[in-house]
Amino acid sequence: MGKEAYEITGTVDKKLMVDQVRKAARQFAMQYFHFCKTLYERFGLETAKDLVRQTVFELAVDRSDRIREKSLANGRNADSVEDFMADIDLPFEGWIKEWGEDHCPYAVIWRGYIKDYPWFKEFALYYCDVIDTTTIENFSKHLSHRITGNVISEGTKCTREYFESDFVKKGGYTYGSKRAD
Repeated sequence: MGKEAYEITGTVDKKLMVDQVRKAARQFAMQYFHFCKTLYERFGLETAKDLVRQTVFELAVDRSDRIREKSLANGRNADSVEDFMADIDLPFEGWIKEWGEDHCPYAVIWRGYIKDYPWFKEFALYYCDVIDTTTIENFSKHLSHRITGNVISEGTKCTREYFESDFVKKGGYTYGSKRAD
């Protein structure tokens, strides 16, 4: 029995949906922390940062290739923030802006780890920057991005700005380069 033989019917209570999305996000946040912790303990800060940067960069390229493909298939140009947001692969139902500093389920978990492992703050911030910057660069082929606010550090919301980048237009990426497999 494949998924095509199973029809999803009914409705889901929004509170349950938010809870389920945030549960999955918490599992990812915990996995990312433990991945970083293992690398940090085994290889030290700088090597761990390099390995994490490359891993998150490759994840962002994989994600944005898929988002771009979907956007193009949906008849969009795949060259704007609006096109990107129309086809993004994140379940925003679990990110509730009205919850302020706790709107991001990753941040809720990561701030807890940072209390016991202060070195992890850099890795938590790094994830957001590398994934978001690389994703828009690879998706649009001409835009880059910078984070202007992050609830991991301070404040009650995450903010960012997108901008045209000659470097990206020439095929460059802020945090890495595509490898030929």
